[in-house]
Amino acid sequence: MRVLVLTLSFGSGHVQAAQAVAAELRHQVPSADVLVVDALAECRLLFRVCYEWPYWLMLRYSPSLWDQFSTARVNQKHTGTAPAWAFRAGCPKVFSTIKSFKPDLIVAAEVAACELAAIARRRGLTRAPILSVITDYEAEPVWVQPEVDSFTVPDEIVGAELISWGAPANRISRCGIPIDPAFDTANNPKIVRLRYRITDNVPIVLLMGGGMGPTRMDRVVELLCESNLHMHLVAIAGKDKHALRKLERLKAKPPVSLSIIGWTDDVAALMQAARLLVTKPGGLTISEATRCSLPVIFFDPIPGAEFVNAKRMVDAGAALITEGPAKTADAIAALLQDRASTELMAYRSHSMARPNAREEIANLALDLLAPKIEVMHQLMA
Repeated sequence: MRVLVLTLSFGSGHVQAAQAVAAELRHQVPSADVLVVDALAECRLLFRVCYEWPYWLMLRYSPSLWDQFSTARVNQKHTGTAPAWAFRAGCPKVFSTIKSFKPDLIVAAEVAACELAAIARRRGLTRAPILSVITDYEAEPVWVQPEVDSFTVPDEIVGAELISWGAPANRISRCGIPIDPAFDTANNPKIVRLRYRITDNVPIVLLMGGGMGPTRMDRVVELLCESNLHMHLVAIAGKDKHALRKLERLKAKPPVSLSIIGWTDDVAALMQAARLLVTKPGGLTISEATRCSLPVIFFDPIPGAEFVNAKRMVDAGAALITEGPAKTADAIAALLQDRASTELMAYRSHSMARPNAREEIANLALDLLAPKIEVMHQLMA
């Protein structure tokens, strides 16, 4: 039994969601051959330059232009993020992999991955059913390809969007957003504190910027370092080397203490130990935060999916949205001095959690594979 999990690395969230689904499928069916493919890693350079770079340039330097572009794509009900010929010319390795791997199921964990899978079906490269996994609290009409057999969505609002664009209601399942199995393990907060040399009982404020659009996390940290509040700041720059260099130049003034981290696999443990998360609002990050019952402050969300993601958590009473480093630092200071508010936000964050999302999506995938499994059983009988 072969499953192809297809994604595109626009930020790390889509890839992490794809890997989470793949891990669960391997867990439930150890004999399955599950292959994760990042189409951007396999594409031709010219395709990357024309398809990916304009996206990042808009996010970095002109978020308002990205807002206009993405809004027009929804309002005009675009059926593709690029012409089919561009995908065929730019991603030949993806199509050759689909043809040679001969998947029994394709899981699409990003909108362009859904397009690629649909094109492969139309070209006769595969007859595998397609399961589309939406990992933001906002969808777009491009997801609604006639070749898609099933959709998973974070909540009813996204499901309603898909239905309004023509997706059959009986093909939509509300599962949540799949996250890493590491979040299922409860970490001892005392051990986590010792790992980062946090020897006293001060609250931990976890800051995550990432490389998605403009981030001024270093300015927020700089202001907090001079706030005279008892706290330990843990700033994670991820793969953003520019942000890491700026953060490493900062020095905390007691009673504030500071840890600077680049890429880490310890996010689950840090979230569980933290009092407050300050971050950009990716769909996967929100799911991780709610899994850890963590209140969130979102800073400078990009128009479009990021803002919608943030607003969903704000509307639930589990988060705040701030603009600019000064207001973000002020909001952090205010919440740290208001334990009742942070505890209420933590409770509301917990109420948003979908702890079984990964398992539910894997079960849905196995349902689509049921005819194949039945044939295999008959052949083995």
